Amino acid sequence: MSVAIVAGLLFVALSVLVAIHPAPFFLDRPIEVAVQSINVGWFSWFNSFVSAFSGFVGLGVGAAVIVLTFLLRRPATPLVAFSAIYSVVYNVVNIIIRRPRPTGVAHTTSKLIGYSYPSGHVGFFFWLSVLAMVLLARKLPRMLYIACWFLAAVLVAASALSRIYVGAHWPSDVVGGLLLGVAWTCLSFSLGRLTKAVFAPERSTAR
Repeated sequence: MSVAIVAGLLFVALSVLVAIHPAPFFLDRPIEVAVQSINVGWFSWFNSFVSAFSGFVGLGVGAAVIVLTFLLRRPATPLVAFSAIYSVVYNVVNIIIRRPRPTGVAHTTSKLIGYSYPSGHVGFFFWLSVLAMVLLARKLPRMLYIACWFLAAVLVAASALSRIYVGAHWPSDVVGGLLLGVAWTCLSFSLGRLTKAVFAPERSTAR
């Protein structure tokens, strides 16, 4: 809960700043230019992969995760469904603030649904990674479990850099999306009524 509160307060503070000053912050453009100057080479496929989760595709994947959880890990369904409300919060903030997408940089992405702040992709991949770790990887051998957490962190970081590289978001948008994802996901996992059946399924179903 402490992590959720801290991340939530930071997200609120950043959102207020963006609402007051929608233009990119003083470090946004230099960081954007620096990231876009990197030659990704053969790794460009990853940018396409991340971008594919935009709009209704991302919503469809989120809905599919809830349905699969209901079919395969039914006790975890309330937790997954509640944590998915993150997308509602994201869309409300996105519509209220209406920060324009990046312009005046080497790479820009047109025909995107929604506005620039916050980045929905970063929060989405954080949410998806944490759920995968808790529901699928938690019982793996310790070293493999740690390796999976490392890969999850790399995925989230890479998705953040990808959104900056393709010009879909400013760096501060990415930070906002990550803060929102961390805040809501940690809030979900701090509610005992949602997590009890997930972390102790054998006890809850034993006769």
